[in-house]
Amino acid sequence: VISVIIAISLLSSGVYSNFGEAMRHASFQVVSISTTSGFATTDTNLWTPLAMVLLIFCSVICGCAGSTSGGMKVDRLLIASKVIRNRMKIQLHPNAVIRTKMDGLVQEESIQNLVMTFIVSYIMLTLIGTVIYTMFGCDILTGFTASISCLSNVGPGFGEIGSMSNFSQLPVVLKLCSTLLMLIGRLEIFGFIQLLFIRSWR
Repeated sequence: VISVIIAISLLSSGVYSNFGEAMRHASFQVVSISTTSGFATTDTNLWTPLAMVLLIFCSVICGCAGSTSGGMKVDRLLIASKVIRNRMKIQLHPNAVIRTKMDGLVQEESIQNLVMTFIVSYIMLTLIGTVIYTMFGCDILTGFTASISCLSNVGPGFGEIGSMSNFSQLPVVLKLCSTLLMLIGRLEIFGFIQLLFIRSWR
């Protein structure tokens, strides 16, 4: 669906002259980013704002739980959306007992808390990374997408680190920041944080 929307956006804005070409580039970029393969066939910095936003969304979500891709994962987004929906229902019916289910299975409150904590942690790390990138001279688009790209282990972002560019021109301190974000994202955030608590090693 995202590939089709991007293709229509690119076609209507005149980036590509026919739907087939627009769909080919759009679907390749969406699949490449969602699977965190890191490949690119065209400069996405030249695409429409809608296409860029949708690709950033793909960079944040990526694949499903259990896959080797990075990002928040579709499963966490689904559970989070159901938790929010159920919270709205409880606002209307305070005494109701509403359970969060996925694939017919009730999700325990501990699982829901873990999912929401992961999402909040992901957002906080993205914001911290964006501040660090902009602190050392990157524009907001480069800083924001570089944080997401590294944390989700996607590869390309936008701005200075677009699909036809790389991280080589960034200062050493930002390369170290990128490496740290990649490591945190690859270890699913909590795995890395656990390493910092030396007492837990015993």
